[in-house]
Order: sequence, then structure tokens, then C-alpha cells
Amino acid sequence: MFKKIEIWFLYLVLVVFFIILILFGGILRHHYLGGEKFKLIRSVSVFIAEIPYNFKRIIQLADDPGRYFLDESNRFKNEPKSKIFLNSKQEGILLLSRYDDDIKKFVVEVVDLENFQVIHRYVPNSQELIKSVSYKKKDEFKEIPKQISKERLFVWHPYLEENGELIFNSSSPLFKIDFCSNLIWTMDNNYYHHSIEIDHENNYWVPSILNPSLIKDENYKDYAGDDGITKISSDGKLLLEKSVAQILIDNGYKHLLFSQLKYDEDVIHLNDIQPVLVDGAYWKRGDIFLSLRSISTVFLYRPSTNKIIKMLRSPYFSYQHDVDIINNKTIYIFNNNLFNTRNGQKIFTKSEIISYDFELDKYTKMYDQTFENHNIKTAFGGLYQRLENGSFIVEEQEHGRLLFFNKDEKLIWQFVNKSADNKVYVMRWSRIVEDKKTIQNFKKLITEKKCTN
Repeated sequence: MFKKIEIWFLYLVLVVFFIILILFGGILRHHYLGGEKFKLIRSVSVFIAEIPYNFKRIIQLADDPGRYFLDESNRFKNEPKSKIFLNSKQEGILLLSRYDDDIKKFVVEVVDLENFQVIHRYVPNSQELIKSVSYKKKDEFKEIPKQISKERLFVWHPYLEENGELIFNSSSPLFKIDFCSNLIWTMDNNYYHHSIEIDHENNYWVPSILNPSLIKDENYKDYAGDDGITKISSDGKLLLEKSVAQILIDNGYKHLLFSQLKYDEDVIHLNDIQPVLVDGAYWKRGDIFLSLRSISTVFLYRPSTNKIIKMLRSPYFSYQHDVDIINNKTIYIFNNNLFNTRNGQKIFTKSEIISYDFELDKYTKMYDQTFENHNIKTAFGGLYQRLENGSFIVEEQEHGRLLFFNKDEKLIWQFVNKSADNKVYVMRWSRIVEDKKTIQNFKKLITEKKCTN
């Protein structure tokens, strides 16, 4: 019934198989180390290698469309979704940016801090956003239909303007929508990501990925993922863009970027640009603070002179996010406190808020016992915002929890982004609005404007 196979032929097949296996592994290693040779073969090899993972993800997402935003740690599955601990009158509105499992979309809920009630919802239309992007003309945008699809679109650090319009990104072009979530404009010149902050001239500073790279040094022109600082007007005009790598090179810090043992496409990972709004003893209006996660670095930069004024690298913070200016000599840094180990990335204790005093050149841990008591830690993302009266919020992005404390560090309110079946989903940098004119105009819009979508 079956013909005999010569033993020599079987050995030959095994030898050829092992040779192909070795070559396949070599091509994959070359690719993941950043090699540029054998482009077609690399693409085919990576596609084959990722078939099991992609098949598993397809099955998972078919079962739960929100799995892309699911917190699989289940840290807070037994916590109530929303709980008020103290009766505390607080003027202001909270922009709660979260995945809503009920409608299978990312939303921004506007919460009135006087009673913690949702008074409005922004629900961006992913198809409208996709149609507005010229993704077919740009290689870096070829994944846009998938990246900002209904299942993957998220709203990162939304900024609310006085007229109720909202600016946000989704590791994508920058978008502005109106009070009823209709698209106003799209900036698709770059990929934008992380923080959105406004300066003293009412322009926005947003981290971006520059393509093509703006690095001048020919030796590093092939560096992929060129993190950029970008200044944008409220009506969507590009005012300034500059490579962070080039800033570091110009100021004598090339060694921070290109002296690693292995090539890294994410050697900077800019995650916050914090504009300086008023002059101080240690900075000038128009300066900006930059947070570079991958090299655990924060620095004060003066765009007008292209000079780094102060470089902060400290054993007190590791893989940090979110810089805040507290007074004329002090900044706070959200320290994820993450470390790379043989068994992956880990937080050994908790995340932290680190204060740096420019006058004393001193680092201090803030709210240390409060963070310990509430077990606050997030490896990725993470946000702190202090209000004028000393109260503050902390967001654990990857674990979908937001905590609101008063100035005495007493917990006022806790929100966990839970679904009806106790699954917890991520959030993406919420924000409290304190500006009285913006709040007044917004509440007026609620009573006067009726949205039909």
C-alpha cells in the first residue's frame, strides 16, 4: 500500500529542513534586531511566524471586541465601578477617557465634580475619522484603517476648548470634533500620541513621530521612530516641529541614544510635553519640559535657543510619565517605577510621585503612604493632575482606575472602568477642567444644544 522510502532520502529531507529552519530563524533575528536586508524574505518570514499569534487574537477579539483594551490582570474586578467616599464640593468637570464595553467603543464622558454625574458624552465616529486621513499616500499611515477602527480607536488625553470642541489623538493623526462628536479637522502630517497641552499663546504641544526623520546627522538618518515635539494652532496649523533626537545630539547627549548594545526603534519614547506658562527663577515662559520614558530622562528645553536648560536623570524615577509644574521652582513627575528584569518588566513596589526642587536640587517622594495604602501602580501610562485647591487625581491607565483625593490625601471618589460582567478596561489619560469660563460655556451648551447623532 505504501512505498518504502530510502533512508538516505529521509536523512536528506531532515537536513534540508534543519537548514531552512536555521535560515528562517536567522532572518527573524535579523529583522527584530533592526536589519534592513532581504526585505521581501523578512516580510514573508514575519508573516509566517506571527500566524499562530494572529489566529489566537482573531479568536479572542471575535469573542470579546473590547479585548484590545482589556486589563487581563483583574486587579480591580471586585471593586465597585464608582464609589464616593467623602462628600466634597468641587468645582470643575472631569473628561473621563475610557473604553465603554456597553457600546463597544471608546468614549469621553464629562463628569460634573459637584455630584460625579455624567453630563455629556463624546463618541467619535471611527469611519468618519478614517475617511478624513490621506493614509493611502503615506506608508506610515497604511495601518490607519485598523488602528482607528471601531474596535481600536481610543481617545488620548482629550483637551476641551471653551466652545465645547475636543482635540485628541489615538496614536494617529490629530483630530478635533465638535460638541456633538462631528469631525471639524484632521492633521495627518504626522503620527501624534500621548499628551496634549496648551501654552501661553493658546497653541498646542503634542508628541509626534516624524516621517521623514528630521535628524541632520547622516550617520543616523536611518533611525526609525523619530520622536518629535510639535506645536499646533487651535485651527489645525503646524507651527513648529523638531526631532527630539536632534535636540539631544545638538546639546551633547548623543550617547543617550546610540550607545546601546542593540538597536532600539523606541530609544526615546517621548510621552509628555509640558509648556511653561509664566517666567520663573529657573525657566522662562515658552520653555517646555519633556519626558523621555525609554531613557528615564526629563529635561527642560528652550525652543527659542535650541538649548537644554536642565537635564534630570535620577535613581528616583524609572520609565516615568507626565511632568507637572507645581510652583516657580518645583515640578512633579509620575514615576511608573518600572524595571527590566530577566523575567520581563516589573514594578517591585508601587508607582510614585517624585518632586524635584530646582532651588535645593533635591528629589522627594510625595504621597508615599497614600500610594502604598491604595496600592497605586501602573507599568504603562499613568497620570497625575493637581488642582488649584491642592486636591489631585491619579489615573492607573492600564488597570482602568482613577482616584480623586483632597488636599489632605483623603480619597474622595474612585472610578473603575468596569463592564457589567466585571471585566476591567483601560483608560487613556483623563483630565480635569478648572477654567470657569470653559465650564460655564459647556454647561450652557448642554441646555441649549441637542445632538442628533
